[in-house]
Amino acid sequence: MQMQMRDLTDLYVLKLQEIYSAEQQGLQAMQQGCDMVQTSELKQGLTMHIEQTQQQIQRLEQLLQKMGAQPASDTNLAMKGLVQELQRLMQQDASPEVLEAGLIACQQAMEHYEIAGYGTARTYAQLLGDDEAVQMLERTLDEEKMTDEKLSMIAQQINVQAMNA
Repeated sequence: MQMQMRDLTDLYVLKLQEIYSAEQQGLQAMQQGCDMVQTSELKQGLTMHIEQTQQQIQRLEQLLQKMGAQPASDTNLAMKGLVQELQRLMQQDASPEVLEAGLIACQQAMEHYEIAGYGTARTYAQLLGDDEAVQMLERTLDEEKMTDEKLSMIAQQINVQAMNA
């Protein structure tokens, strides 16, 4: 169902709905990927981000409710494509090290997409004068950036292991 896009508020709501759908898809993909991971540091990082993502989804639900909107009924197509890439990787006959290096790359692509979405939503909230939403979106944006940095650190070790697998 398409909504009318009359102003920045409508665009902001649409962006929140898109991020909500992306987070839901990303959460399922992370849970699948986490089951395949053997490196304890990576498994711990993904588990922590799964818990964070659940909190981020709750924040998005609060923001959408505040705007009088429902979570997205449409699937975020960009995240769907990123999740399909991850699922295709998980079906490969790969050594554990190579699989984990690929999982990190896919997860970081998802994180970068989410960072872009949250940054945009935060900017819209700033322009609309919603300081509470700005704070919530900023918190989530910081969490996403920290997850990306942690994945980069873990990748340094795992990529070397994959090279020598």
